[in-house]
Amino acid sequence: MKRVLLVLLAGAAVFAPSAAAALPVHLDRSSVSTRIGEKFHFSSTVRNTGPQAVPGVVEHLNIVSLDPSVYVDPEDWSSHRTRYLGTLASGESRHVQWTVQAVNSCHFVVYVAVVDRNGEGSVSASNPLDTKVAQKRRLNSSGVLPLALGLPVLLAVGLVAARRRRRSLNESTQPATALEE
Repeated sequence: MKRVLLVLLAGAAVFAPSAAAALPVHLDRSSVSTRIGEKFHFSSTVRNTGPQAVPGVVEHLNIVSLDPSVYVDPEDWSSHRTRYLGTLASGESRHVQWTVQAVNSCHFVVYVAVVDRNGEGSVSASNPLDTKVAQKRRLNSSGVLPLALGLPVLLAVGLVAARRRRRSLNESTQPATALEE
């Protein structure tokens, strides 16, 4: 009878709600507008609102494209997307600064998810950071500026050189003048 009761209690502990549900996370801003290649910054705050400490709190940065034709590789946007915060005591909060570089032009949602390191319980997600990334207009789009400027210069140098050569050939083939006689 005691063994059955212990097994039932152990099973109840497995299905008990996790402290991860008591870890709301909020971002310090709700929107950002930027251009491809530019970096932007924001911070997240996770707070343990539960009655007990939560060990092994993990925050993870995520990026979602709202356009199905735009592929997102989050590792291109940030190389430090996972932060291990350690134990959060009841009522304690932690702030994390995030630096993200816009890689694609589109409308995105950036958010931070929080889970405990044991993977128990639910995942908390932050409010969305509405992210609009415009294309960067560049004078040298696709690297054609050196070619566009260099080709006419090369042609002009070639024409000048050809004219000089013709002149020198013409002068060397002309008959001798009276002074030479």
